[in-house]
Amino acid sequence: MGQKVSGIEKLLAPSLNRMEEELKEVHAEMNTAKAKIDETSNRIAKLEEDNRRLANRIDNLGNGLPADVRVSIDNINDMEKHDRDEIDILKRGIDVAQRRLTVLEAKMKELVNEILEERSMLERIALFLTNLTIS
Repeated sequence: MGQKVSGIEKLLAPSLNRMEEELKEVHAEMNTAKAKIDETSNRIAKLEEDNRRLANRIDNLGNGLPADVRVSIDNINDMEKHDRDEIDILKRGIDVAQRRLTVLEAKMKELVNEILEERSMLERIALFLTNLTIS
């Protein structure tokens, strides 16, 4: 025979289960966000490497070129600096997002532990009340 479930357990079980499901969904969303952040970081690193190689090639080719070509190269270098500044801003944003995700994850784990403790306490109370009604 199955274990008898008290009225309190019947009342609280759906609420606790729903909270656990919501926490699982939040955790899944956090993992998705972390994956996107990692993907973006990897793309930024690749772009930076490509940019360094291009800058080296331009510097090597720049000697002996006409003035108008050197002006174009200088314009490209200015755009490169602007792009680097934007990349730095993106990196700072990613760092902030990662710190926030870490804090959220810690809070979520704390909340899960609190829920489990409350569930355990409620189960003990329900068992106690069940034993009282039987006595």
